[in-house]
Amino acid sequence: MGAKKTRIVVVNDHQDFLNLMTEFLSDEGYDVISLAKHQGAFEKIKELRPDIVVCDLIMDNMPAGWALLDMLHLDPETRPIPVVLCTAATRQVQEVAPSLLSKGIQWLEKPFELEALLKMLDTVQNSSGNQLRGSTKT
Repeated sequence: MGAKKTRIVVVNDHQDFLNLMTEFLSDEGYDVISLAKHQGAFEKIKELRPDIVVCDLIMDNMPAGWALLDMLHLDPETRPIPVVLCTAATRQVQEVAPSLLSKGIQWLEKPFELEALLKMLDTVQNSSGNQLRGSTKT
């Protein structure tokens, strides 16, 4: 019986991005759940208890990702879940980089290489004290 796969919830309002992430991360051995709406994402994340959350900052032309980050950080049950931002909102992220880093939030600026995402997932999972449960490359 194999080890439990790392569960990743991806929150993004662009279906093409969700499709790419789902296919790519599933191929890499992750258990991926995609959420196309920021509404209800916090409740779903709390219910699913993923190992990592990957989300965008700007969804539906609103800074909805910030609200999701705040809710995740304020709730003691979801605070330990590592978060990776994948966003094109580079100026906004750079303005608050110290705050994000203090909360353990990492980010990738779009467009990014898929290998960079894999490295980031390894980094955040290892720094959170969890062992990587995605696929092992030989």
